[in-house]
Amino acid sequence: MADTPPLVFETPRLILRASRRADAKTLYEEYTGRKEATRYLQRGPHPSQIRTEMAIDVWGEANWSKTSRFIWSILRRPEEKPVGLFLMFIEGSRAEIHYGLGPSYWGQGLASEAGIAAMNWVMGESTISEISTICAAEHTASLRVLEKIGLRRSRLLSGELLLASTGTTVDAWLCSWKRS
Repeated sequence: MADTPPLVFETPRLILRASRRADAKTLYEEYTGRKEATRYLQRGPHPSQIRTEMAIDVWGEANWSKTSRFIWSILRRPEEKPVGLFLMFIEGSRAEIHYGLGPSYWGQGLASEAGIAAMNWVMGESTISEISTICAAEHTASLRVLEKIGLRRSRLLSGELLLASTGTTVDAWLCSWKRS
């Protein structure tokens, strides 16, 4: 695959490493199994660690060279503890990104740091021409992260984002970055 991203990105405070099954227990406890972490997501909390393992098995390190969907565990230094996930789904010259952290790690700039690492690869080494994601309009913290990593609000989608946690639809921003 022409645009297979690297297995690892490193930043001063983080390591983004292709997810491994061994990460699932901590990721489930810290992030994927936590209801409050899914407040603005289209998925609810994973019902068990097995669901987290399944996502990692399909999109993580074990299948890195066989897929166009990639999942990194966000590891906080120095202990290299998995505290969240960063995902990139590549289709041709476009990609969709998603990310999330456990609630204990919110408000520390870690999501921005992880996103900047991934976007540096996109802008400097890949042929990807467009990155996009959808973000709940009321999720101001995530909108700030997206702006910090280079995405811009491009279109308001009225009542089009179904939040699994509440079963309601909310307004959302389509956020994107385009290579100039």
